Amino acid sequence: MKLRLGFLYPNLLNLYGDRGNVECLLYRCRARKIEVQVEEILLDQPLPKLDLLFSGGGPDLCQKIVAEDLAKVKGEALERFIQEGKVALFICGSYQLLGHYYRPAEGPDLPGVGALDLTTQHFGLAKKRCLGNVQACLNRNLLEGVRFFYGASCPATVVGFENHGGRTYLGPTMEPLAQVKQGWGNNGEDKTEGVFYQNILGTYLHGPLLPKNPHLADWLIGQALAVKYGEREPLTHLPDDLAWQAHRKAWRLKP
Repeated sequence: MKLRLGFLYPNLLNLYGDRGNVECLLYRCRARKIEVQVEEILLDQPLPKLDLLFSGGGPDLCQKIVAEDLAKVKGEALERFIQEGKVALFICGSYQLLGHYYRPAEGPDLPGVGALDLTTQHFGLAKKRCLGNVQACLNRNLLEGVRFFYGASCPATVVGFENHGGRTYLGPTMEPLAQVKQGWGNNGEDKTEGVFYQNILGTYLHGPLLPKNPHLADWLIGQALAVKYGEREPLTHLPDDLAWQAHRKAWRLKP
């Protein structure tokens, strides 16, 4: 089996260890003899044909550059990728740009891809920055798929680190990735964290996310294989004792 993994804007959207998510996916695929080809996709480059896509977070200046590139070069192809049911993980700044717009604290709105019904606004000094450790419980529909690929024994929890000024609000047709137990999540108001749409995960969780949440990594891999090959099969088990120790320790951390 083979997967083509895209790393979108690695030189602009790569805060707080986000690149570690790509390394985690590579390790977990190769440990199962799944061949992976990684494509780093930069500014002015079209979106190639991919099985799995990852993009991380970045500051407002980088988001402005990315928003311009999406509008001119990649936006239509990225929206098509999402609506076709392909698999991807978007973190923080790239997650925000999947929606209708990102409204920074200063300056004009940054137009998003418009693939997801969500908006994001940065209120500047009027509201506290969303900063700290996050503990949340996965969306039930997502958890069902996660446990199919990883195994029924995996927890329903997800952990990570957030640091964002923007607050994201989901439209009525959007499901959150998780429900917050500790931390801010999307906006600090409705207890939602991230978004789960078709085969797309959007989240504010850095850390990096996947090494401490191997069940999410396996959902991404398993779902990408299912979409590509047309068969949905559980993945072989990997020795994840250290990953779950890190997960449990993060669950106990205070914001």
